[in-house]
Amino acid sequence: MRAIMIGSVLALAVLAACKPQESDPLEALAPNVIWEVTEIAGQPVPANVEVTLTHPEKGLIAGNSGCNRYNGRISNQGGRVRVGELVGTRMACPADVMAVEGAFHSNIARVDEVKIEDDRLQLMVDGKPVIIAKR
Repeated sequence: MRAIMIGSVLALAVLAACKPQESDPLEALAPNVIWEVTEIAGQPVPANVEVTLTHPEKGLIAGNSGCNRYNGRISNQGGRVRVGELVGTRMACPADVMAVEGAFHSNIARVDEVKIEDDRLQLMVDGKPVIIAKR
């Protein structure tokens, strides 16, 4: 009986160890490379507005969202990308810059997939790119 209990405990330990680790959806990106966002929701980012994204460490994104700096968590949950709530500075900028920043924040919050294709980073929602960036 004792051997059965020990065997059962060991089997459970082995199964727990086999649980797949949640991977970092940006693991293919080199750390600290700055990606320049060129398009948000099908619209080009104006030349006078800087929107960037970088991957400073596992599970973290950061950058400039047009007017303010931001950072937040990114994870892979159940095969889908999830971007956590972003935190950042709270400066005010001209209305056109704030509109780009608002579009960036509202679109990155919905991202469910990340692709790198032809040296372009694509943040996707339901299979369609909503944010496109280049190195």
